[in-house]
Amino acid sequence: MEKSLSSSKLFVRQASGLVRDVSMTNALFFNISAFVGTAVGWAIAFYALGPEWQGLGISAFAWMAVLTGIACCFLGLIFASLTTAMPRSGGDYVFTSRIISPFWGWLESWTLVGSALTIIGFEIIVAVRNIQLTGILLGVAFPGSFFGGAQGWFQDSFSKAIAGIVVMLIIGGISILRTRTFHKVVTGLAIFAIIAVVISFFGAFSIDPASTSAALPKLDTSSTAVINAATKAGWSLGSPDFSFTGLIALAGLISVVLFQFIGFQFSSYIAGEVKGNVRRTVFVAVIGALIFAVFMNSLYMDVLGNHFGFSLTNAWGYLYWFTSNAPLGGQPPFSPLLATAVHPGAWPLWLIVALGNVTLNVLLCPVYAIFFSRIVLAWALDRQVPEWFSVVNERTNAPLRVIIIAILLGAVFYVLTFFNLTLAATTFFGVLLASLTWIMPGINAILLPYRRPDLFQLTNNTRRFLGLPRLVWYGIIWLIFIVPVYLAAFVWPIIQQVSAIKSSSDFAAFANTTGIFYALGLVVLGIIIYVVMSFVNRAQGIDTKMMFQELPPD
Repeated sequence: MEKSLSSSKLFVRQASGLVRDVSMTNALFFNISAFVGTAVGWAIAFYALGPEWQGLGISAFAWMAVLTGIACCFLGLIFASLTTAMPRSGGDYVFTSRIISPFWGWLESWTLVGSALTIIGFEIIVAVRNIQLTGILLGVAFPGSFFGGAQGWFQDSFSKAIAGIVVMLIIGGISILRTRTFHKVVTGLAIFAIIAVVISFFGAFSIDPASTSAALPKLDTSSTAVINAATKAGWSLGSPDFSFTGLIALAGLISVVLFQFIGFQFSSYIAGEVKGNVRRTVFVAVIGALIFAVFMNSLYMDVLGNHFGFSLTNAWGYLYWFTSNAPLGGQPPFSPLLATAVHPGAWPLWLIVALGNVTLNVLLCPVYAIFFSRIVLAWALDRQVPEWFSVVNERTNAPLRVIIIAILLGAVFYVLTFFNLTLAATTFFGVLLASLTWIMPGINAILLPYRRPDLFQLTNNTRRFLGLPRLVWYGIIWLIFIVPVYLAAFVWPIIQQVSAIKSSSDFAAFANTTGIFYALGLVVLGIIIYVVMSFVNRAQGIDTKMMFQELPPD
């Protein structure tokens, strides 16, 4: 038997059907599983997605990760405060719909859902690629074995489709577990992946650029060949540049960091299932995950990059993201594979690192499906979508229908890679769609004391500084950081590109490549759905105005 909203015209609040089974530890590892994903083995590949240089021996990416982490501390405080006042599942949707308006709450969460689907698709793609890279790793450790042919795996659409289906079945199997079991599995697998991170981090100290260069012939390439090919394709290492153009470029790099960070705050989206002290649990989970995110994208990344060779890893990454000439038939610089080439006798350790990477790739997808489903459940409880989506399965204590839909829709982006959708375009598209998710919390923090003083009194940030509540200052500081980043990383480059386009066909090609058409289409679709559901509610005689003065049910 399943639970759903009443079908009567009178709007009646019923319990959501969720259960409070999430502990502080579960919430922390839920957040970590939501953002690490590819970073265990791919960290050094992300250098090439932005202008790269070193200042005081620290990469531009690491500097931007630390800067973003400092700013995100204020975002974390905002999420902890808003969740304290509104401890319900649904996250940003609940916050914005109660503080600003139902329309903006809907649009913010609708675009976040679109972004989440691209990230699920991204991780399915990378999981399949990492299975192949793990095979190549074993081929290096055992020359002449079955794994010697791993470089030729998944080269046709049929084999890629089969691999994708297998990955999806695993994702689906984890996603449909009972809520309590699901969080136990996520916590256990995340701990295994963190062990892989520890092995990778300390193992890197046994490697240096010279030993990496000496080992590359085992991968049928060389440092000289990689760097020369990348240079010929337009790559170069720069130097610290804080001119207007240089700052625009650094804003673009921060957008990549945001793609790596998104997820550290996701425990707030399942707040309706957190047991005990919700404020403390969400705060510890959000800030703890943020610290780990900064570590993975700064110290971890630079230790690996410097020990494997900063120029080499940057050049290889550039070839992977922007050309078809990367070594090993178009593979990224995968750190456990490089480590195996350097120390083949230690292959069991590097295999653990590779498997930890695959684990987090796969694990991120059910975590996204769960947080996705809680947003949709909150929509349904507020009659923003049909109540069919509000059904909570009694076996799993979760909106099972929505979870399955999330996985299937995420798979669509995997299928699109068969039609030349690139991972770089997926990254741009995902961050572009998530713009409201990054910006609106700051606006909510500023407006909460004045628009909803009743809810503001429930936060832990009512004390004032220079005449303004601390929560308002958190919002101001966060907006000072995030708004210029989006203006510089997205609005300015788009204006520059559009002004240089001479024909409609050129504009169409640009918009398709960057995902702008898809983003605009998704926004328009979201607005249409909102208008239709508003009309349906009015036609049924349901006055939902007062509904948004209250919180969704527990």
